[in-house]
Amino acid sequence: MAITKDANVQEVCSKSVTIGFADIVQNVAVAAIDIPPNSIILSGHLFTTQAWNSTTSDVLDVGDAGLATRYVTDAAIRAASGALVALVPTGYTHTGGPITVTHTAGTASTATTGSTRLTVTYIQLGKSESVYEG
Repeated sequence: MAITKDANVQEVCSKSVTIGFADIVQNVAVAAIDIPPNSIILSGHLFTTQAWNSTTSDVLDVGDAGLATRYVTDAAIRAASGALVALVPTGYTHTGGPITVTHTAGTASTATTGSTRLTVTYIQLGKSESVYEG
């Protein structure tokens, strides 16, 4: 029995958004990036561009409508600029709708600044950019 090869080639896409303190509400999932249905998440990360400054800790959850923590739970963003946190699970097929972020400060309502860039890399199943038959 032979495997039926698929000659379609999917383009790798990336989307990024910068999330600032003023863009979010503490402990509320906020839509951050829209990606199409049937997209397989290949990778992604959070990169802190300006340290968040609550009195004890600042974390972000990254998820979607099905699970607010699907891609990362409690990513530490309070550290100095340059903190990098990878998203997981890679290989998940996103069903549509926005990727969300939820900010939690260790001490409520004490953060006043902070900025983090969210990047998601994916392919969309069923969308062919070219054909390769080898």
